Amino acid sequence: MGKTKPRLVSTVTKERFHLIQNQKLIHRFPRKFVVIVSFVFFSAVIPLKDLNSISIPKENWNLVMYGGIFTTTDLIPIVFRQKTDYKESYIGSLGLTRPLDYRIRWFDFLWEGNVTKHFGEMNHWEVNGFYIVKIDRMYGSPISLSLGEGLSLASENPKLENKAKGYYLDGLQKDAIESRALLNYMMVEISSYLPFERKTELFLRVHHRSGIFGLYCPPDPNCGSNFVSYGFRTSF
Repeated sequence: MGKTKPRLVSTVTKERFHLIQNQKLIHRFPRKFVVIVSFVFFSAVIPLKDLNSISIPKENWNLVMYGGIFTTTDLIPIVFRQKTDYKESYIGSLGLTRPLDYRIRWFDFLWEGNVTKHFGEMNHWEVNGFYIVKIDRMYGSPISLSLGEGLSLASENPKLENKAKGYYLDGLQKDAIESRALLNYMMVEISSYLPFERKTELFLRVHHRSGIFGLYCPPDPNCGSNFVSYGFRTSF
């Protein structure tokens, strides 16, 4: 048997290989160069003592945690008559709140954002963002009243916010309720500061999603849900 001749790599293939390698180096070099130059530039321009001036301010931030239970009762009977009809559906909520930089007479203004998880008969997520008007420490007492208004977005159309056609409410036959993932959010809250320190509040809150009489969903009857909730708010 004759000897097998070794395969020769063509000059064109070699040149193409080297060209590709050079192109890779060219693409890598500017990125590294830009990163290094940027680091040196900002290190020289921004002294270490001034880094705090560009960081997110930490003052006045508050952590909010609460849990609640679903009720089929409307918001007004809950607030004014303390009437409730509970179902085995629950929420756990974690959020942040911060005061705004202005007030009107005895009204303080804040904003809050929270993430809520549903358990029990409903099992989905919910995100809420809203503004709050608050009467803080009424008449010098530790008691405060708050009202919040904003938007609520659920990860799915909430099961208990939908009812089949022909259901009964208070003995009267109603049409079907078809809810939406995006609804108006409202909360009504009464809170009290702890007697031994000034930065923590315990509160009772009605966590309310609403279609606002047809703005978000068919108005007759209106969609939405209520959770009677208990929790606390404390500053960092």
